[in-house]
Amino acid sequence: MTRVEAAVIKDGMQVNGVGKPGDSSTATVPGRSGAEHLASRAAIHVRAPHPALQGLLALAAYLAVFIIGYAWPLLRHPGVPLVDQTSPDPNFYVWSWQWWPYAISHGLNPLHSGQIGAPAGYDLAWTTPTATVAVLLSPVTELFGPIVSFNLTLVLAAPVSAWAAFVAARRLTHRFWAALAAGTVYGFSWYEVGETAVGHPNLCVIMLLPLMVYLGLLWRDGQLRPRNFVAFLAVAMAAEFYIFNEIFLWMIVLWAALLLVGFVVASPAHRREVVRLAKLVAVALVAAMVLVSPYLIYELRHAPADFSRARQWVYSLDLRQLVIPWSGILLLMIVLSLGVFAWRSRLTRLLVIGFVLVVALAVGPNLVIDRHVRGQVPWERLWYLPFALNSEPLRIIILANLLLAMIVAVWLAMPARNRLLLAWQWILGVLAIAGIVAHIPNLSRDFTIPAKNLTATVRPTHALPAFFTSGIYRDYLHPGEIVVVVSDRGNAGMLFQAYTDFYIRLSGGFINQTLTDDSALPAPVAALQQPTPAKERQFLAYSHQAGVGAILVERDWAAPWMNIFSRMGLDEANVGGVIIYRL
Repeated sequence: MTRVEAAVIKDGMQVNGVGKPGDSSTATVPGRSGAEHLASRAAIHVRAPHPALQGLLALAAYLAVFIIGYAWPLLRHPGVPLVDQTSPDPNFYVWSWQWWPYAISHGLNPLHSGQIGAPAGYDLAWTTPTATVAVLLSPVTELFGPIVSFNLTLVLAAPVSAWAAFVAARRLTHRFWAALAAGTVYGFSWYEVGETAVGHPNLCVIMLLPLMVYLGLLWRDGQLRPRNFVAFLAVAMAAEFYIFNEIFLWMIVLWAALLLVGFVVASPAHRREVVRLAKLVAVALVAAMVLVSPYLIYELRHAPADFSRARQWVYSLDLRQLVIPWSGILLLMIVLSLGVFAWRSRLTRLLVIGFVLVVALAVGPNLVIDRHVRGQVPWERLWYLPFALNSEPLRIIILANLLLAMIVAVWLAMPARNRLLLAWQWILGVLAIAGIVAHIPNLSRDFTIPAKNLTATVRPTHALPAFFTSGIYRDYLHPGEIVVVVSDRGNAGMLFQAYTDFYIRLSGGFINQTLTDDSALPAPVAALQQPTPAKERQFLAYSHQAGVGAILVERDWAAPWMNIFSRMGLDEANVGGVIIYRL
């Protein structure tokens, strides 16, 4: 995070040739006349008439690139669950988008649901329900349903995150093209679009982080009073907590680290400003903790006793991921080049040192190269601390990408000493951005519906069964009846339940890889995949004890469940793409 530029930016601006609003930004470079400097900058910096218009142009560009490259199927079939239907995660979020407004409007505790895991229900405090997004999109959910609002989230997350980084970088450098490149680096990074492609909004809705940078820069420029800065920052921090509390925790760590680095690299005259900024951030953090205290207190009181530690090497940054895709090599070359050519700048030192620190954290406890553990890192003991014990180190790369975006912006805005350096700046920048954009279409392969089926006349294979879409379920199931849903579609039961606005209660459901089975089935039901007489008796006993009234098998994935339940002598009805077995 780059909020600490508040104190070190002024010196850095002079070295990098980037001034405050209203500056002519014509700081001369040794060996060049003022006219030559102005001519070189005019050749590469094209300004729109007004910053607001620049922001609109940037957002339009990001939306166009992402929709054309990836998200067009989501817009073409907004009511169809398209994203990674082999995984239980996306449909958990579809369910969450419906659950939060439902729980709030019915006066229920949103952190515990009796609608799933029936009859006892599940605690949701240690899941990732992304409440901020679910509540903000509740009007869309109310009008069009949770599938539409979830797909809309995935369409907008990357472009809006890119736009937020653009706004911060534009404020930092006052250069349109440099800021546009920074937004591309942040919003369309391999991690951001990868998490979008697999349907993880807790990790791809990341626009608040660069907006915090923007708030810090407004405070630096005297355009945001301290009390307003604290208020807005506290709200942004709290909103980030309700998106994903793990990123919130690492955000605090990074705040502290960069404030410390900022104090070290700042000139003596500006260290008081760093201290002042630290005090304001601390007040904002206290206010944010008050805002999140209801969730945090409940979470701490309901911590699972058997919550496993996510410290396996698979959750660490594989160093190969820094250079794959190939644009990563160019981005690392930009970091190195900025350090070489502008190390005198305190801003450069802040950004480069911060980037290295965050990447080191993302490496986790083990050094992983090409999916092989090469040994432990010296800071391995850090991951035994309470706040880090259940974290996944790779997720910290989100913060590294934000620093990387600001580095790219400063690199492209830096006045070149000669034509060779100018060419090097823009060759690296253009090729890196081209590589990032070129990678986006590769993600569309994660849609589990073949493109040839995405027409107006052909029903997509993963569209919801007519049993639910036509309302037939009301003729076969009682309101609040407990059912088991069997399907190879990931978390199908929670998807169907959300679509029907919790008409049925669900025995089972996937909420967390640690707390529930990936199949989203109750253990006695999942055991029937390798049936024995003993397992069948256990299943019937469980169904009776849990009050299960029916089993719903999605017809497209009925085998081999049809044989299992038919052999058990259960009555069946084949209706609207669903086979119903009554108990």
